[in-house]
Amino acid sequence: MTDNQIIKAITIISFIFLIAFISLHTIVPPSPDKKADISENFSADRAVQHLNHIAKTAHPSGSIENEKVRNYLVEQLKLMGLKPEIEHSNHASLYPKMLTGGDMYNVIVKLEGTSSDHAMMMSAHYDSVQQGPGASDDGSGVAALLETIRVLISAPPLKNDIYFVFTDGEEQGLMGAKEFWTKSKHKQKIDLIINFEARGTSGPSIMFQTSDHNGWMVKEFAKAAPNPVTSSLLGNLFEIMPNDSDLTVSNENKIPGLNFAYGDGWTGYHTPRDDVKHLDIRSLEHQGRNALAMARHFGQLELNDIKKENAVYFNFFGVVISYSYYWVYPLTGLIVLVFAMVTIIAVKNKRASYKGLGFSLLAILFAVISSIIATVMIWMGVNALWAEKMTLFSGAIYDSSYYQWAFLLLTASICFLIWRKFRSVNEWEMTLSAIFLGVIVLILLTQFLPGASYLFAWPLLVSLLILGWVIWKNKLDTISANTWMLSLISFLPIILFVPLLKLLFTFFPVSLVPYLMLLFVWLLALLFMPCKQLFQLGQWVPYTLIGIAVVILSISFFRANPSADRPIDSNLFYVVDQDKKQAQWVTTQPPDDWTKKYITSTNTSNIKAILPFNYDKQAWVGTAPVRNYQIPQIKLVKTGIKQGNKMIHFRFTGGTDVQNMYLSIPGGRVQKIKVDEESFTIPKSMETFYYKQAGIPKQGLDVIVEVKGDQPIEFTFGSEQHPDPEIRSKRPSHLITSGLFDESIVVIKRITY
Repeated sequence: MTDNQIIKAITIISFIFLIAFISLHTIVPPSPDKKADISENFSADRAVQHLNHIAKTAHPSGSIENEKVRNYLVEQLKLMGLKPEIEHSNHASLYPKMLTGGDMYNVIVKLEGTSSDHAMMMSAHYDSVQQGPGASDDGSGVAALLETIRVLISAPPLKNDIYFVFTDGEEQGLMGAKEFWTKSKHKQKIDLIINFEARGTSGPSIMFQTSDHNGWMVKEFAKAAPNPVTSSLLGNLFEIMPNDSDLTVSNENKIPGLNFAYGDGWTGYHTPRDDVKHLDIRSLEHQGRNALAMARHFGQLELNDIKKENAVYFNFFGVVISYSYYWVYPLTGLIVLVFAMVTIIAVKNKRASYKGLGFSLLAILFAVISSIIATVMIWMGVNALWAEKMTLFSGAIYDSSYYQWAFLLLTASICFLIWRKFRSVNEWEMTLSAIFLGVIVLILLTQFLPGASYLFAWPLLVSLLILGWVIWKNKLDTISANTWMLSLISFLPIILFVPLLKLLFTFFPVSLVPYLMLLFVWLLALLFMPCKQLFQLGQWVPYTLIGIAVVILSISFFRANPSADRPIDSNLFYVVDQDKKQAQWVTTQPPDDWTKKYITSTNTSNIKAILPFNYDKQAWVGTAPVRNYQIPQIKLVKTGIKQGNKMIHFRFTGGTDVQNMYLSIPGGRVQKIKVDEESFTIPKSMETFYYKQAGIPKQGLDVIVEVKGDQPIEFTFGSEQHPDPEIRSKRPSHLITSGLFDESIVVIKRITY
């Protein structure tokens, strides 16, 4: 290469990296503004003061700690001069494998608007999992709303009423949200809901989900959001993934809504490290700014007739671009037409041949397959050798970014090495083949995931227009020599793909990242003209990339040591059978060096054989000393016969230190059950009936079971208390609580009726 060619290559590659850096910077959460007037602006520092109370310790539904958090919310709202109310009810839902219930307390407060015609709702759940204090999930949402209320009440009232709803029982299965949308006296007043969540301890607050008919909401969100991060692709993906939040329930009830969450720092999710210390205050600041902006903006709008045609939307340099689904098909049709015209003219002008296009297509597909196979195989080896031991119960893994970078570098090197072998293929043929693949994907997205269509539509259209302009101006031979033209071709694909890949890497487990290399290979193929400048620097380029990937993986290997700063999962709980006068230590993970002190044998069982709970998971057991733990009182109210079936009415009482109650009844005899005021018919497919109750109401809980026939029947009850003081105090610092039942005391008792 000449000096001019080297300078051109460095200039283009530098431009690509600069644009990539700028695009990533647009999704970095904002830092708190220490100079801002706190009477008018959200203050993360003030919100953290709430978090210090909310996230002192784990506070799952039904626990005493949960009640303390609820009392704190009520106290703070009253100090602001508001009149909060608590809607209390016992929730119950029947699923194919079990019945679940929970003692729910939703905290609701209303900010009066100047007009009573419309109302919006802002929500976050105040319960946590039992494994962690929930500073992010969802203490950050609760604290952000408390601080939002403080700012709003210091200003003139908005037009619309705003209901702030702090739900209970989200972690138990969206129970509080279900109770609100089923029983609340306020539900009919709500025209719009804004929900706040978290799945990690850092990252930007992303508007990642909407309700159906979102066109109007997205446009208004774009006007109001101070630092918007969003994508309709994420919304489409969330719809098909098995993930739920409180907005899921309002969506089922056809209530318009937006959902916000941050999701980086996954290793802290649902662990003791989801505490204030490990929370990125910038994420809390971003949540709060979004909350305040949404309240102020939607609080002044007319909220009638807000369901409009769905929109495609995405970030572009801190601005949200949106357009109706109506434009997706015409835009795709235009791209297909322009592609056909450009390809035909390119072939006619002998810049490409159909044979060359076929070879280029083969080269791209070969690179895709090779990259996926190579990264999958490397991941399997890395996972088996050292990464698996650093993977947590949630699926999060330490140093995930190391593996992601290694996969990207390896994929780029594989593409360079493979495409060098196809020497007969020119840059026009490679670019047009990449566009052809992109058009195929675009057609599929247009039909099945229209919200994701923008990711391909706009880079394809801009690339085709540039190529068309080059053909029109008869400058086919000069495009690869024009630095500005190559930079222009790179601009839009980098701006759209780089931040989106970063968000996908954040939310996807490392085991799925190799399959995202398909997108990366296609991006490199689309940018073949500018990327070719890097190829031409010399054969050392792909081998250097491989060497860097090896170094990164080596660093991850040496870092794969559990420590107090990078603790790994450990699971241990205590089970005592009152009837058999026996006790066991149980773990749902292969015993580690610490749990081996309690479980010395290799005996395994199944959770369903140990506990009255439908959890089909292998368990390791060991003998434990029998302690005198008591199950809450289960009082028989009455039994009787109704149409040949036995009716058994009992009441749970007491048990304020009990988090969960369990019941199993084998034999397929359960016909119906009534929990408090909720009645259910049990399907015949449920051979063993299972029931889980989160928390027992202070006034007790009545349960009536109808079983087939009048023969005696055995009920197996279990109560779960948390935590076991011995397990918590003796667990080493490099191990953290993980999985169901960890650190719990489970008491088993059988009663025959």
